[in-house]
Formats: sequence, C-alpha cells, structure tokens
Amino acid sequence: MRMSKIFRKTLVLMFLLFGVISISATVLTVWTLYSHMTEEYTSKGRVIARAIANSSVEILLNRDLSTMQSIIDQFLEIQGVEYVFVVDGSGEFVSHTFVPMVPEEVKGLPVNPHGLMVNEVDMGERGEFIDTSKPILAGVAGYVHVGMDKGLIRAYVRETVIKMQALLAVIFWGSVLLLFVVVKKISQPLTTLTEYAGKLADHDFTAEVKITSRDEVGLLANTMQSMAQELSELITGLERAVANSTMELQDTLTYTSAIIDNVADGLLVVDTNGKITRSNPALATMFDFGDVELAGRDAKLIFSPQLAELALLSMEFPGKVFSAEVALPEQKTAKATAASIHKIDVDDDTGEAGPDLCMGAVIIVRDITVEKEIDQMKTNFITTVSHELRTPLTGILGFAKLIKKKLVNVVYPQVASPEPKVEKTMAQVGDNMDVIVSEGERLTELINDVLDISKMEAGKTEWRRHRVYMAEVIDKAVQSTKALYTEKSLPLNLDIEDKLPEIIADRDRLIQVLVNLISNAVKFTEQGSITIKAAHVDEFVQVSVEDTGVGIAAEDQQSIFERFKQIGDTLTEKPKGTGLGLAICKQIIEHHGGDIWLESIQGRGSTFYFSMPVRGVDVGLDE
Repeated sequence: MRMSKIFRKTLVLMFLLFGVISISATVLTVWTLYSHMTEEYTSKGRVIARAIANSSVEILLNRDLSTMQSIIDQFLEIQGVEYVFVVDGSGEFVSHTFVPMVPEEVKGLPVNPHGLMVNEVDMGERGEFIDTSKPILAGVAGYVHVGMDKGLIRAYVRETVIKMQALLAVIFWGSVLLLFVVVKKISQPLTTLTEYAGKLADHDFTAEVKITSRDEVGLLANTMQSMAQELSELITGLERAVANSTMELQDTLTYTSAIIDNVADGLLVVDTNGKITRSNPALATMFDFGDVELAGRDAKLIFSPQLAELALLSMEFPGKVFSAEVALPEQKTAKATAASIHKIDVDDDTGEAGPDLCMGAVIIVRDITVEKEIDQMKTNFITTVSHELRTPLTGILGFAKLIKKKLVNVVYPQVASPEPKVEKTMAQVGDNMDVIVSEGERLTELINDVLDISKMEAGKTEWRRHRVYMAEVIDKAVQSTKALYTEKSLPLNLDIEDKLPEIIADRDRLIQVLVNLISNAVKFTEQGSITIKAAHVDEFVQVSVEDTGVGIAAEDQQSIFERFKQIGDTLTEKPKGTGLGLAICKQIIEHHGGDIWLESIQGRGSTFYFSMPVRGVDVGLDE
C-alpha cells in the first residue's frame, strides 16, 4: 500500500522530534551520571586514603613493611579501587599494589602536606584514574595514594545509555505503529476528498464523493459538493456572459475600426518605445505610403523627426496637448496634434487607484494646405487694404489736425459774437474736430497693429538681434509710459533682481511688449498701483507686470491673447483698444523662444508674465 503524504510528513516529524528528545535525554543522562559517579569515586578514594593514613602512622615509623602491604592489599577488593601505594617523607615507595612494577606516571605526583589532594592520572593503555593523596603525620612519615578507575565509570555510563536507547527505540516504533493506524484512518477520507477536489479543478462538477463520516471531513465533503453545484451554475452563467461580452467587444472593435479607417484625418498611435501600433488609410494617403504595413515599425525612421519628437513630448508631459506643423509630400502642410494615452494603475492588493500609467501617444494629422493658402490670401488682403487705407488716412488726419489748429489759433479769436447759438456752434465744431482727430489716431493705431501682426504671420518682420539687459528694457518702457500712470496718479513700483544675465533679443520689440503690458495695466486700473518684477528663474529671465485693476474673468483668460479679443461687453461699452496688442506680444515673445501667460482674479487685478531664455551666443548679432 502506498504510504500517504500525511503519514510520511508525520513520520519525518516524529523522527526529528525523537532525535531531538533522544539526544537531549542521552546527553543530560550521561552528563548527570558521569558527574555523580566521578564525585562518588572521588569521595570513596578520600575515605580509603584517610583510613589508610590514620592506621599506618606507627607501622611506617616502625618500618613494618609487611603489615603495611597487607593493609593496602585488602582495599583492592573494593569496587573501583585500581591501586594503592605508600611513599615515605622522601618520596621513596614503601608499599604498592602495582604488578610487576610501579608505572612512571605515578612517580612524583603532587601532594599536599596539609590535607587531601585529588589528581587526574593518565596511564595510557592502563587507562585513566582519579588519584587521591593523604599525608601521614603531616607528610613527615609519608603519603598514601589511592587510585580509582575512571574506566568503570565510562562502562557504567555506556551500559546506561544503551539501555536508555533501547527503551526509547521500543517507545518510538510503538508510537509509529500507533500513528500509522490513526493516520490511515484519517488519510483515507482525506485522500478521497483530495481526488474529488482534483476533479473539481478539472471542471468535472458531476463527480461525487463518498464520505459518510459525521466528523469535520464529512462536513467538508458535503460543503464541497454544495459548492460544486453552485460553481457549475456560476461558471455556466459566466461562460454565457463572456460569450455575450466577446460579441459586444467584437462589434465595438468593428465599429471603432470602421470609424478610424474612414475618418478624414490621419491617425497615428505609437507605444512608449516609439513603435507604431495603429494607423489609418488617411495617414498612408497623406504621406504617400501606399500599401506599406506600418504597424511595429519605428516612427522616427518613417516620419519626420518633428512628428516623432511631438509624440515623445506628449508622453513626457501627460495630460497636455501639443501641436506642430509638419511637411507633407507635394509641398503640402499638415497640422499634427499629439496627446498621451494613459490608464489608471490599480493596486491589486488594496484596490486603490495609483499613478497614471503611460501607454503611448495618439497623433491626429490634418491637411491644412488649403487653410494655409486661404490664411495667406487673407493676410495679403489685410496687408494690402491696410496700406491702401493708411495713405489717405494719413492725409485726412493731417488736415484734421491742421484745421483744428487753425480754428483754435485763427478762427475762434476772430469770431467774437455774444450770440449763444454762435458760441454753442463753435464749441460743437471744436468737439467734433477732437473726435475726428482721436478716432483718426485710433484707426491709425489699429492699421499699424494689423500690419505688424500680418507681417509677423507672413514671416516678413525684420528682427534685430542685440545683447539685451532686461533692466535697461524695463527702464525704457517705464519712461515711455510715464505720462500714462502719472496722469492717473498710480504709483509704479520696480523689483528688479541684481545682476540679471543678458539675453539675445530684439530690444525694440521687447520694449514694445512691456509698453503694451504697462499701458493695459494703467488702462484697467483706477486705484492702487502697478508693480514690475524681473528675476532669473532656471534658464530664463522672467518679467511680470502686476496691477490692482478690474481683473479678467476666468472664461476670458484662455482667449485673451487671441486677435481682436477685448475685455468687457463690446456691445454696451466702447472698446478700449484694438484687441491686437496682446496677440502681438505673444508673437514677439514666442519668436524669441519664450512664453507669456497671466494670472488674474476678477475684481482684484491681473499679473502678466513673460519669460525669455538666457542665451550667450553672440554669432549674428546686429550691433
């Protein structure tokens, strides 16, 4: 019969336990028995040595050697006594029990003239002995030595150990037999239950287990049968649900694939290693790939570096959307928009949501060639119309200013009429001329801004590169706008960090940006102050213009840098500018590789920031 695993494990455990108990009991017994026997033999040697010493004083003094020999010979009959000898005060042997001669090991043994002394003596083949010496008449008459055989102690200990091990072996094998009977009774139903569990693991839920006992094993068998029935029903339901879900998933994938394959824009999906995982026919058509299979290939080896870099940038900054223009075949242009693909990592142990796990990036590519052409036509049209408008407008504004000057200096002094109608008419004419001049200047400013932004978008703006210190730029802008904040009695505070690094930029354009920001701050601030700060932050020089004005609503902050965007209700309020100033500032800052943004709370003021990269390259400077 095959030995059960439970019995084998229990038997091994019993062997280990018995071994520990047996060894521990044997060591303790040997040590205890050996210690007691040694102490007993030492005590017996002392008694014999003391008895011989007390009875042999006169015998030794009379040198009665035969009597002395008969005395010591009778002690050899005592168990454990191996030898007895007597030496005189000079160390000469008087009597002894050695045959045929005295061993060298007992000669010159140390003695104590004041009392008993015990020594260990090793005589090689004859064995080891406990030697007890006793002085006779304080050592004057001599010394008596009694040797107790330690071999008898070892033999006695050995015999005891053998008997103990035999008894333990009988106990052990009796326990093994008893264990075998008990384990067999327990293991048979457990083996049956294990075989039944194996059938359940193989999804055989129709199997039965025949265990009729009413103990825990029988209860477990009944419970497992009930669970098998429930599992059978549950798995059947799960298989049906999985089949339905699979069909729904296939339908969804088919639907999604149809949308992706038929969308007009190009779709490119890459994993975290830059390998292409999905694309659509529109993308292949845009880049003229034909029927080339793109999946699994490295995007950097197929597309332009700019497109591949866009994907890496979106994965590096999850949650942000990045856009860039890329070139298409046949001198066409496309706009690529990239965003990262990530999922929430859930802890399997706690079920809590962890950090987002980036899985790659998706890029939408749209052909904007026609849009670029239309935009270029619009820019050309605006530029042409602006130039055509500025020429007659300059003449109109010049003559309006000249008429106003003549009216004030020549006509008004000559017309001296007490009639109220004449005075009212003259005042209306003056006011109307002021409106003509003011609106003409505002229209000129609008045309100049339109021309500026049109040139920037068309790439026709002339940029001059200088070594620029931001403190000087701020000083120039402050001086240029002094009349504005002085007129409204607004204090202007400066917080400029010492020793700001120089930057490479168009000095006049930076002054234009700061003048525009300061003018806006003054324009929308009735009380409080204006604060300009500049500091070195990382690899940028950062400048901020802070006001305590009306602030900007949150819904307007995203579009404030768009063209013709103005704060307030333009239907009920007169616009306070052209709506192009901040758009021009954005174009100038971004052309230099910087960034511009704002922070504002409506009713508490606004802070406009821009940053310029620190560059130490002097090549190509326009000095």
